[in-house]
Amino acid sequence: MTTPNFLPTADLDTLRRRAELLMTIRTVFHAAGYFEVETPILSHDTVVDAHLDPFVTHGVNGSDQQPIFLQTSPEFGMKRLLAAGATAIFQIGKVFRQGESGRLHNPEFTMIEWYRVGDDHHRQMDFTAELLRQVCPSLVGPSEIERLTYDEAFERFTGQPVLNCEASELKAIANRHG
Repeated sequence: MTTPNFLPTADLDTLRRRAELLMTIRTVFHAAGYFEVETPILSHDTVVDAHLDPFVTHGVNGSDQQPIFLQTSPEFGMKRLLAAGATAIFQIGKVFRQGESGRLHNPEFTMIEWYRVGDDHHRQMDFTAELLRQVCPSLVGPSEIERLTYDEAFERFTGQPVLNCEASELKAIANRHG
């Protein structure tokens, strides 16, 4: 008789490091004036992104035939909070995506999402850079974060800008770069 393997797939040291990482992330957000929220994971509403595939169930006890969705991101619930007057919120929570699979994909994963009313993309890039510096101090130094436009990044890494490319040209670029 074989002994069942009931141990978790992550060792305790990895789980401790994950807990420290989450604590650091929360500390950075709180220091920047955000407050943490928790939106529903199971809801009658879901994301409207055609490229995200939610898991669907029917009713809480199986008797209700109205579909209920496991959320693909907290975006919908968080934007409702913004509409209700929240100004700086973040959430770290489980999300579920049915259509993504592979060796490095799991249909359930932890996502962080945040919003601050009034910030432009430059202020959010500054905040993201600071978050990375706090979370990964050995990987991200004070001046190691470079900002590129979308086209600059593609030109640097593929050899050509892409904003004015047709779909067939984009496919050819992707094929050339594997």
